[in-house]
Amino acid sequence: MAQIKPHSKPVELIYRSGFTLQALGLSALVLSPDAARLDSAWSLAGCLLISAGVLVSGWLLQVYMAEIRLIILVSAVTGCVLQAVGATNGPDYLVPLGLGFVFVGSCGLGGKEAYCFRFQEGWYLMPVLAMLTVSLLLQNAAGRPLTVTLILLIAAAALQISFAIRKYKMPFYGKCGR
Repeated sequence: MAQIKPHSKPVELIYRSGFTLQALGLSALVLSPDAARLDSAWSLAGCLLISAGVLVSGWLLQVYMAEIRLIILVSAVTGCVLQAVGATNGPDYLVPLGLGFVFVGSCGLGGKEAYCFRFQEGWYLMPVLAMLTVSLLLQNAAGRPLTVTLILLIAAAALQISFAIRKYKMPFYGKCGR
């Protein structure tokens, strides 16, 4: 396999900041009265931060297979478009569905870090974010907040915070451990 030239330190810090943005976004959704709708400052901030975090880290992701990066970015951009349409004039369910697409990108990033650097949070985030997407869609259909959504949001936020802290503690210029 060809060697991938490591990021410079400033670029690596920007890459890592994407994980922090996702952690802040999930934390904002925990504080939101209804995370399935963009009708509060907390839910709007949460969705924007998560989307920005996935886009930043996805754009700077270094992987051997370009298709992985493409899947992450296409799903994140698709999710952003769905959220924007749902927030402006589309059906309400487009917001949680769009967030689900953004979560696909987040799972790709987490999976890469879990695979290369043994970040277990990356593996755990995948099913939690998938269940969270379904729960947000159910919450949207029910028209009221669901306890299971809050529990999954807290779990996802805790995992993402732990993930971001571990990523910042990791030395720069690390090579994939696999």
